[in-house]
Amino acid sequence: MTPTPHRIFAACLCIAAWLPALAAAETPPVAPTPAQIMALHTVTDPQIDRDGAWIAYAVGSPQAEGKPPRSRIWRVAVSGKAPAHELTAPDTASEEHPRWSADGQHLDFLSNRPLPAADTTPGLADTQVWRIDARGDTATPLTRALGAVSAFEVSRDGTRVAYLAADAEAAATIAARAAKDDAVVVERPASSTRAWLRDLRSGDTRALTAPGLQIHDLAWSPDGRTLALRVSDGTTLNDYWYRSRVVLIDAATGTLGQVLEPRASAHPLQWSPDGTRLLYGHLGEHGMVADVTVHDITTGTRVVMGADWNGTLWQVRWQDDRRLVGLGQRGVRGAFLQLDAATGRWREGARPQIPYAAFTTTAGGRSAYIGIGDAQPAEVWVQNGGALGVRTEHHPEVAGWAHGQVRELAWTSSRDGLPITGVLVTPPGWKPGTPLPTLVQGHGGPAWAWWSGWLGSWHDWAQLLATHGYAVFLPNPRGSEGAGHAFTQMARNDWGGGDFQDILDGVDTLEKEGVVDPQRLAIGGWSYGGYMAAWAVTHSDRFKTAIVGAGVIDIGAMALTTDTPDYLPGYFGDPLANRAAYDAHSPIRYADRITVPVLILHGEQDKRVPLSQGQMLHAALRFHGTPVEMVTYPRGPHWFFETAQGRDVQQRVLDWLDTQLGAERPK
Repeated sequence: MTPTPHRIFAACLCIAAWLPALAAAETPPVAPTPAQIMALHTVTDPQIDRDGAWIAYAVGSPQAEGKPPRSRIWRVAVSGKAPAHELTAPDTASEEHPRWSADGQHLDFLSNRPLPAADTTPGLADTQVWRIDARGDTATPLTRALGAVSAFEVSRDGTRVAYLAADAEAAATIAARAAKDDAVVVERPASSTRAWLRDLRSGDTRALTAPGLQIHDLAWSPDGRTLALRVSDGTTLNDYWYRSRVVLIDAATGTLGQVLEPRASAHPLQWSPDGTRLLYGHLGEHGMVADVTVHDITTGTRVVMGADWNGTLWQVRWQDDRRLVGLGQRGVRGAFLQLDAATGRWREGARPQIPYAAFTTTAGGRSAYIGIGDAQPAEVWVQNGGALGVRTEHHPEVAGWAHGQVRELAWTSSRDGLPITGVLVTPPGWKPGTPLPTLVQGHGGPAWAWWSGWLGSWHDWAQLLATHGYAVFLPNPRGSEGAGHAFTQMARNDWGGGDFQDILDGVDTLEKEGVVDPQRLAIGGWSYGGYMAAWAVTHSDRFKTAIVGAGVIDIGAMALTTDTPDYLPGYFGDPLANRAAYDAHSPIRYADRITVPVLILHGEQDKRVPLSQGQMLHAALRFHGTPVEMVTYPRGPHWFFETAQGRDVQQRVLDWLDTQLGAERPK
């Protein structure tokens, strides 16, 4: 049989991925350390050009001394054997958000590289929009904003750039802060991010929106007359996720039109190529799910994309005026969908391994996305006609590591027969017959999900633990993503109920198979995973220890102290009127039942799950004489980025389990 072009294409792309593995076979693999895992790069934001020939993307490199990762822009050809190329930049520069111009002649991006010496305008921000030729390296600035630019889009005709930036701070504000005269009125922001327009021919720049209106996202209409905006009246993270709306604004006059969507989700705004329809996200009633919607601007008709798909549709892109491409998760696998703009009907295609949705597509349907493998961290992949192929190699060191064995799982709920999915990672070369010390690791959310593939980071412990002798069971119980909206919303008013039983059912299945040693069983996780760990040891005697990472301990107290106050009411309603329901599902109310050792890990600057949550559990266990150790991380937010802190979290988890369960190291 003659091979089809897309099969040849996929085979060529995969050759590069085999070579490191062949070289690594000459030396015995070694178990990765927490420090090595923290040294991995992050590969994000793949942008394929209009002809489907080149991909631009960002690569983050960890830095020491508590600095955030330094990001750089890379380019790689979609096909062929040529390696990826890093855009030349000053050593100290951090660059991100690559975007091709509509004509494909330029690549634009955000950078904090120094402005040209000839530019003497005082007070310009560090981060601006820069441009290079599509195949070049010499960059020139497109903006000269007083506030750091956070997002941008160039009009299709290439004459104007719209961007988001805050007003420059007033001198009086700077002086007051220096004098420590810096009282803050809560929920009354001193400045907001505004939309600005710069004419690339004349250099004329003007604010398009008024102060006080926070702009989260923007998109040019193809004719250049209108911008779609996602806006809110506040500047908090809660406003970003839960309180935004979609409006249109006249690019010439700044006149705001009617609200198209009063309850928007964070899905990026995108116009259809002919400019007649706008793509955006609609946030569900309780804030756990969102519908990706196509809105006909002339008729007002709205069509939900893939409404009856039994998965979670994360992101959608226009392919042409009639078709869209979607990427989401069903079960523990990703899924590409072909979507009809007029009806929302879907057809499922390729099922890649993905950690999250990040992709772009061309009119021909070729897509660039972030993909993973069982033993491969995130890289740039290409999907073409259903064929999948990896195109970059930013983690050659991983080929010399030992790798846990990844297995996709499915079992049935004992409560109501629902199908439940998850992932099991076991030590390299392990064969059934010898039960293993096991960690059950819960994910965040609850509206989140584990995936099939690489699971190695400061908060994904499976590869680290598996290569040090443990089985790691990663369940996606009800309340998770990946099985449709109804499944995700089953956690309403039921944290620690059906979700916990789904987890226990999975443990039962693995015990019967002889995977789990019931005498060496632990539970742990971060955020909602930390909640589930605390809940488990208050409601079951099966777990010999718990690791509570940034866990929700008193749900009612957190509802009134978190930086996303709309989050928990989506699950439990009014935190004052329904306090009894909040308390009934809070581990702190049952802390006297805990008898096993507990490790608590928490960032001191966590605004999502405040430090007081971990402190309450620690104090309660100390009061009752229960073995407990609490470790806090100065400067640590909810989601860590400092290299040393991420290494420490992993090492403490490994050491704690060694002490409590005692895995035998693989020889």
